Amino acid sequence: MSQDDAAVIVDVRGPDGPYRVTARYLVGCDGARSRVRDGAGIPFLGTTYPEVNRLAQFTLPDTVTVLANGDLDVPGSGTIRAGFTRTDRGLFGLGTSPASKVVSLYTTEDEGIEYDDDTPMTVTELQDSIRRVLGADLPLEEPLRLSRFTFKARQAERYRDGRILLAGDAAHLFPATGVALNAGMLDAVNLAWKLAADIHGWAPAGLLDTYHDERSLAGARTMLHTQAQVALRRGYDPAAEALRQVFQELLVDEQPLHRMGALVAGTDIRYPMPGSHHHPSAGTFAADLTLHTDQGTTSVAELMRTARPIFLDLADRPELRETADDWGQRVEVHTAKTDDRPVDALLIRPDAHIAWAATTDEPADSAVPALREALSGWFGTP
Repeated sequence: MSQDDAAVIVDVRGPDGPYRVTARYLVGCDGARSRVRDGAGIPFLGTTYPEVNRLAQFTLPDTVTVLANGDLDVPGSGTIRAGFTRTDRGLFGLGTSPASKVVSLYTTEDEGIEYDDDTPMTVTELQDSIRRVLGADLPLEEPLRLSRFTFKARQAERYRDGRILLAGDAAHLFPATGVALNAGMLDAVNLAWKLAADIHGWAPAGLLDTYHDERSLAGARTMLHTQAQVALRRGYDPAAEALRQVFQELLVDEQPLHRMGALVAGTDIRYPMPGSHHHPSAGTFAADLTLHTDQGTTSVAELMRTARPIFLDLADRPELRETADDWGQRVEVHTAKTDDRPVDALLIRPDAHIAWAATTDEPADSAVPALREALSGWFGTP
């Protein structure tokens, strides 16, 4: 890879031989071992945890019985309980379906062995891990899936280097399952419209730089709660058990449950907004309000399907609509009513974050200049 002020040049070796590509930008969405990140010289510092995780799906032999509650009756080993079983050697997970002889299996244990990711996991390797963690032999038949992975906590030092950008696992690795999917998709929708604005020539100065500012902030937030999960899951002594029990009790209460749900979903982020005197909702995800229009009932989510900026007038404010109309080639202008109106109007970016909001009955002499500033700051010169 090489880049200058105008383009990125990439030399590629593929199945049909070497070739060269020239593009305005290069986005590395090429995973944990990103060649784009390494080629750009972007540090990817962090920690690799000693846990080895094994995940598999198998059919069971006829000698093993799936009980009504999901447990397994295994000759010679007795009952193996469904769900998660923690021992002083690790964690074993079992998921079953009474209607099927297919089971999902999971083990995690600390190991000093370094496995080559290019070497596939074997049935014997999984059975040995089950025996070490659970102290029982589990006969297995046909493997449908075999996977081995470790947990890492790493984040790219920067998500942009000139005309080279990173997204997804190339930009961050989190030490817990599932959240990387949310984070990667949110990277993509944040970056896509900003790249489009630049390529189409209407991006205001510094728009593309906000990709790193916003998504690196979000990545750090995701790293916070996934590393907290490490602390919750890795301890095997009585103090760790007490921590897990207290945490589970907290999640029975509605407010902590909502807080944790937003953390895991990545929806608790408030991006920093340029300018001053912001509404408290600016920088947050737009709520999916039910909207009543002349054409019928719709919602914020339905309006967002065009992947364009949305100006939403909720209080019949013609002076605000006229201001937004100056950006009509880029911004969709909508008028609607909603129950329990939270604000008079909203300016929503294509990634569903609020760029500006007018408080209820906010005077025009303050709302109009602030709206114009937000429109120019995010969507360029009208």
